[in-house]
Amino acid sequence: MSQIRIANKQDEPHIRALAKDALASISKELDLDGGDADLKNLEWNYFGRDGIFLVLEIEGKVAGYAGAAKMSEDAIEIKRLFAKPESGGGIENLLDMLLDFARKMDYRLVECAQSAAELMPSTLLAKRFEEKDGRLISSVLSE
Repeated sequence: MSQIRIANKQDEPHIRALAKDALASISKELDLDGGDADLKNLEWNYFGRDGIFLVLEIEGKVAGYAGAAKMSEDAIEIKRLFAKPESGGGIENLLDMLLDFARKMDYRLVECAQSAAELMPSTLLAKRFEEKDGRLISSVLSE
């Protein structure tokens, strides 16, 4: 059985382990003192910044994650998005939930950070985002 739910403090070690594996798949290393420091305190870095962090759980184990935080009054940025390939449509379901969250919170735009885009299937990126001025943008108002 699988479910998507709000992440909590107890999920952080599992999310970091999954992020480490995900980054290794694209020949990168997890840097908790640099670009990946947001994974050390999800509550502050996401919920404390008018955002959200979700986990995909399959058979009780974290198999994916998605995180977005406020950029401005009108925009939210997807900073994290990954699901194990064997999760089926897990990554698309996580993305749908982020976009729905943005819509319900009255954000007009969703920007996908490069760190999230690197781990996302190109077909999903092309389907949901447009490139504008070197940024990946989705308008949630048009959906």
